[in-house]
Amino acid sequence: MNWTDLFSCLCLALYALAVVASFSGLLGRSPRLKALACALCAGGFAAHSAWLAVSLCSGAFEGVSRGFYLLPLAWVLAAAGLFIFRRQRQEIVLHFVSPWAFFLCACALGFSGAPASATVTGPLLWLHLAGMAVGIGVMAVAAGAGGMFLWQERAIKHKARLAGFRRDLPALGSLDAINSLATRIGFPCYSFGLLCGFLWSRIAWPSLMPGDLVKSGFSLLILLVYALLFHQRQALGWQGRKPAVLALVIFAACLVSLFVVNTFFSSQHGF
Repeated sequence: MNWTDLFSCLCLALYALAVVASFSGLLGRSPRLKALACALCAGGFAAHSAWLAVSLCSGAFEGVSRGFYLLPLAWVLAAAGLFIFRRQRQEIVLHFVSPWAFFLCACALGFSGAPASATVTGPLLWLHLAGMAVGIGVMAVAAGAGGMFLWQERAIKHKARLAGFRRDLPALGSLDAINSLATRIGFPCYSFGLLCGFLWSRIAWPSLMPGDLVKSGFSLLILLVYALLFHQRQALGWQGRKPAVLALVIFAACLVSLFVVNTFFSSQHGF
């Protein structure tokens, strides 16, 4: 077993244990299990960082393949969750970050043997990948907070009694603050990453495949919705339900782009 195998197995194990501890702590309303889940998520992130560093040093990211996007994306997602957890003091963020981090890391490991479709060269491509990863990763956190916001709001609107673990969930204002912070960070990064990607593709690819055109169209659609959310929040002070819905729409579109467009359309994007 080499270092990549060791850190990948450790990362998946810690994230999986964090998921189990999270659900157990939420359902059982156990502060100790919730704290353990946060610690396991942080440990999984540390192992994830080591896995990513070893992969970079070993040359695993010299070519764009199926697993290429997912491992850094999962790392950014976990990093965003830990950052917002420290910034907002809301442990619930890590409870929905852990399952997504585990899922994306498992997919990255499963696709690690896929052949590369392009060579990673030049700073523009690295800036593209970094910007897109941050933009999508923080929006995943915003989508989790948005889904929880809508669930809580519906219960309050229908005057349902908040029983069991729902009594421990954050207030609507706290969930909205997570959405706001993620939007302020994610939109500029996504926009910059997309611009770098378009510039790099014009330089590196003489022609585009049908899948690349579909991928570009999806990316622009996501950018427009992202821009709407950012503008309405910053200029008009949007709060509450509409930003929560838009965060879910953006993240769902990102998942379609990653797993549907890249799988069923021939492209040079590595799937």
